[in-house]
Amino acid sequence: MKYVATCNPGLEDLLSREILEEVPGARILWERRGRGRVGVEAPAGEAQLRGFQRLRGAHSVYLLVAEAVVGKDRRGLERLYDLVRSSGVHRYIPFSGSFAVRSERIGEGHEYTSVDVARVAGQAVQEAYLEEYGVKPEVRLDAPSTAVYVEVDDDVARVGLLVSGEASMHRRGYRIYDHPAALKATLAYALLRLASARDSSVILDPMCGGGTVAIEAALLFENARIVCNDKNPRHIEGAMVNAMAARVYDRIEFIVSDATMIHETLGEETVDYVASNPPYGIRLGDPRSVRSLYSKFIPSLAKTLRPCGRAAIVTTESAHAQRVALQAGLRLAHARRVRHGDLWVSLLVFEKPCND
Repeated sequence: MKYVATCNPGLEDLLSREILEEVPGARILWERRGRGRVGVEAPAGEAQLRGFQRLRGAHSVYLLVAEAVVGKDRRGLERLYDLVRSSGVHRYIPFSGSFAVRSERIGEGHEYTSVDVARVAGQAVQEAYLEEYGVKPEVRLDAPSTAVYVEVDDDVARVGLLVSGEASMHRRGYRIYDHPAALKATLAYALLRLASARDSSVILDPMCGGGTVAIEAALLFENARIVCNDKNPRHIEGAMVNAMAARVYDRIEFIVSDATMIHETLGEETVDYVASNPPYGIRLGDPRSVRSLYSKFIPSLAKTLRPCGRAAIVTTESAHAQRVALQAGLRLAHARRVRHGDLWVSLLVFEKPCND
């Protein structure tokens, strides 16, 4: 069976690694770098489906039913119609059941929209079903029996069936308090992976907001000491509510303090791993504000880290963050660009040198 898993563009390699860890017998066929797509081949079975549904770095997973080049011009819609109608995807709709088409168009230069893709694909499914069974299936946009997924990635169309559920997998269900600059849970998971966070260690988010990073860490690790720190008491209260919803409240320490003085709050060389989403210039209203914050925050963070400790952060001020980190005695261990919403951001991993 062939599947396609989706994620934040820029994290395809991390998703591939997680798939190999979680899905028995899986083999990575391809990665669409910068497009958030990973092609997978895996045996059919309940163990494989459960493995796909366990993925913490994926947004969705769909069973690939058909794939072909359709092009970007208006005639591409005709080719898409033929592809969907001949794919056999209509046979997955139960008799007297319902269906909906979820569509996406990726790339630039198309002469049609994702709405056009959904309309043409839906028509093709209905007419194929009518031809084979003599009736048209009901279209139900909310809670359909079968969710057909159709995407056009540049000039390639893929037709599939969602096996991960209708809601994006990054919506964990525990976000009761919605922080104004909330981090997707999938990106929080990626930060922990890039930081190389381990169980039985001390993990800190010094600007934890609604607590997403801390909660993801608590869901991953059984014996870690996890600290969720923020200077805003309202955010800490919200993080507590979210942690209760995730049933990990007792696994997390919640602290109200200024991240620029975190070494005084927790003590120097007390933390093994840091994963955090500090404010961007957009959130602070001025890039100079974020640079001023980093000039105080990163040196304090460096003092808090133990030798060999690692810190992963999200930033739009990559060059300044690297300069401050170098001056604070940290080295850049990893850097990459990742799409977060409508914005491309940098994920930076700093490492404190080990004692000789």
